[in-house]
Amino acid sequence: MTARQRWAAIALAFLGLACDDIAAPLRSDLYEWRLFVPSATGSDTISFHWPQERLPVRVWVEDAIELPADISQAISTWRGEFLYHEYDAVIVTDSTRADVIVRSGPPPGPKLSIMRLHSALAPQCSGATDVDVSDDHRDLRLPIRIYVDAKSIPDAPGVPECVALTSMHEFGHSLGIFRHSPTPTDLMYGDPTVSQPSERDRNTAEVLYHVPSTLHIVDR
Repeated sequence: MTARQRWAAIALAFLGLACDDIAAPLRSDLYEWRLFVPSATGSDTISFHWPQERLPVRVWVEDAIELPADISQAISTWRGEFLYHEYDAVIVTDSTRADVIVRSGPPPGPKLSIMRLHSALAPQCSGATDVDVSDDHRDLRLPIRIYVDAKSIPDAPGVPECVALTSMHEFGHSLGIFRHSPTPTDLMYGDPTVSQPSERDRNTAEVLYHVPSTLHIVDR
């Protein structure tokens, strides 16, 4: 090995060590992503992100209203918002092994343990994400369930665009953005008009993945 090769190997080794201990990105322009829920002691804070050992997140998508293509795009888009590959997901064919399940149609009646994150979208479609949290607010029972409801004919004017936007928005909830942004120009606003994550969405996602989760994942 030449001297140049030795120095290159040492540099790569130091780079690898640095990547294992990446500091949280400094971001100021972001919004609250955590949920604050009543508890026996007053209030609990619920925060969640997928740990590295659970990546890639396994996503099953119903083959309806262009959902597979829209969710594939949502995965690619949200993955690209992270600086250090903190998030990744893959579409799987077996729903019984999925961490996230995406279906077409309205959500069913909620169970007591379900925290439903509604989105007030356009008249052509709507969305919701169900997060099953234990009564003590410590466990997240998988899978997370996303519902995208095209309320009219799937190929009617404006419906494909609305379904794509809804898919992108609801998938943001499955990453751990459990609240809506108060700013209309953000994708994670409750009634968004933009189809891609904003800089504030990106900042929020990056920061939440460097804050400890309060939820422990429990598989079905």
